[in-house]
Amino acid sequence: MTTESPAMVRLRDAVGRTVAAGTARATLLMDMSGTRAVGEALPRRRRPLPALARAVLRRVPRQVVTSGVLDLTRRRAMVGHDHIAFVQIEDRVWSGRPGRRLDRLGLTDPGRIVTPLAAFDRLADVTDAHDHGVVADRGERWRRLTVTTGDGEPGEVWLDGAHVRRIRLPEQRQDSTTVTLDAFGTDVDDRDWTRLPG
Repeated sequence: MTTESPAMVRLRDAVGRTVAAGTARATLLMDMSGTRAVGEALPRRRRPLPALARAVLRRVPRQVVTSGVLDLTRRRAMVGHDHIAFVQIEDRVWSGRPGRRLDRLGLTDPGRIVTPLAAFDRLADVTDAHDHGVVADRGERWRRLTVTTGDGEPGEVWLDGAHVRRIRLPEQRQDSTTVTLDAFGTDVDDRDWTRLPG
């Protein structure tokens, strides 16, 4: 029988406490600078396809910050921004412009979008964790762990001694998604779960 490392024990304890809290306010930071870099690295020829690809990729923002809530009890999450919003209920995900009704939208492929619930769920697949000690971040003192998921993907998790506070996961082309949690136990029933937040 193998024993878990202290970092894995600490992570599993924080995941359990976060699940027990039930709900939290969530901020989702999508860093798409890797996608932007692909566009900037394209050759500057006058041929139409590279020029079009460069023009499209230049419009991709470097970062998008959305805010909303995570409800682990009912397996749902929502986050929204001025131009984009997501709702996940169990395994179903909807995305689009804020305010649109879910019953008028088609489902989004869950693999295309990292929601706060999807990021949190990936913590169940962590197979290895390394503790880098307590670090200061914007006035907060959190313990930073580097983790590896079952599929070999790296990530980072920050703990505040009781809860999971931040999860950073790599995405395609060196992009990353970071979920930050706070206000544990917040009321989420006053939200309209029938439409994209906005």
